[in-house]
Amino acid sequence: MVAIRPFCALRYDPARVGDLSAVIAPPYDVIDPDEQEHLYATSPFNIVRLILGKQYPNDTSEDTRYTRAQRDFTAWRGGHILSQDQTAALYLVVHTFDDCWQRRVRLGFVALLELVDPIERAVYRHEATLAAPKEDRTKLLQALPANLEPIFCIYPDERGTIQTILAAYAQGHQPTAQATLNDDVIRLWAVTDQSLNHVITQSLSSVAVLIADGHHRFEVAYANRARYGAVMIYAVSMEDPGLLVRPIHRVVQRDGHPDLQALRTLGRVERADDLASVMRWLHEGNEEGRFGCYDGQALYRLALDPERLARWLMAPPIPLPLATLGVSLLHGLVLPSLNLNGSGLGYTANASHALQMVNGGQGSSAWLLRGISLQQVYALASHGFTLPPKSTYFYPKIPSGLAI
Repeated sequence: MVAIRPFCALRYDPARVGDLSAVIAPPYDVIDPDEQEHLYATSPFNIVRLILGKQYPNDTSEDTRYTRAQRDFTAWRGGHILSQDQTAALYLVVHTFDDCWQRRVRLGFVALLELVDPIERAVYRHEATLAAPKEDRTKLLQALPANLEPIFCIYPDERGTIQTILAAYAQGHQPTAQATLNDDVIRLWAVTDQSLNHVITQSLSSVAVLIADGHHRFEVAYANRARYGAVMIYAVSMEDPGLLVRPIHRVVQRDGHPDLQALRTLGRVERADDLASVMRWLHEGNEEGRFGCYDGQALYRLALDPERLARWLMAPPIPLPLATLGVSLLHGLVLPSLNLNGSGLGYTANASHALQMVNGGQGSSAWLLRGISLQQVYALASHGFTLPPKSTYFYPKIPSGLAI
């Protein structure tokens, strides 16, 4: 099963960079061009310059975003912008954030995970990967041989034992570092207590972890395991109440709105008063086949006809455990029935943003999905199933730049 261990991280020296808030960033794959520009302007030492450097029209094979990242990394180490801890530690992270006007806290820790075979017994993956992102991360690793961002992992924690241990440590000690990212507050403790770390690593030695975020980076690390025997992870207990898994909603980009009469052939259609009532309805009960639909004029609740759903499940084109998922039903049954299959799609984990995209002309209809539970994701991944693309959004993302 999974083997993790403490390590001596490279971390920013506050005496040289000032407020840590100026040098951390979201993960590379959620940074858009505007945010990249903002992060560049925030500090000459912001981690974005390593994880997602700018590209320029006059780039050459000798001068690329990867070679510039390597030069910056070398200079930052030489100038002690980044300093290596002298004692191996697990890095406890307490992340405080907003969720629907409610303040939440998530507790996790950063460690190294040994890339041992057979990895399938230690690490469960639930997303398919693409060649282009893996090529990009491989080029960065070749130029700059370091784990710059942790892989976001989830671990089973019966009765919340590890969660309780880590929470008690945080309550009894002052944090080593603190930063803010947007409205989030992130506090970090370098835990060097060998006996405590031994308890945690031994407790996890009999379980497998689930990759929540970072599948491409994990596969690149695993492909290079002969040279680099471990990968940096950020691990969170399945029992943590601050661990949120959101659905990813769809915005159909083709012209024309869904035909209401065609929609009614799929099942029960009811007009909704507001978005909040739709979201509550989506998460009520356990039956599959519930969707919210917005056509730019009105919001609807769609509940698939049980007989139509049963016919779909009798001979689905994908494995039955996946066929029951809302995202599978939307793409395999609902959109094709409305002649919307094959249309361009936009994606967002924010339901309000999905409606705004339609209102702003970025799509003709928004489709709101209910979430997939963490337990369901773990169970499917443990049996080797790959979820459809854009099925889950683990929130919030772990910031980059806390440890390297």
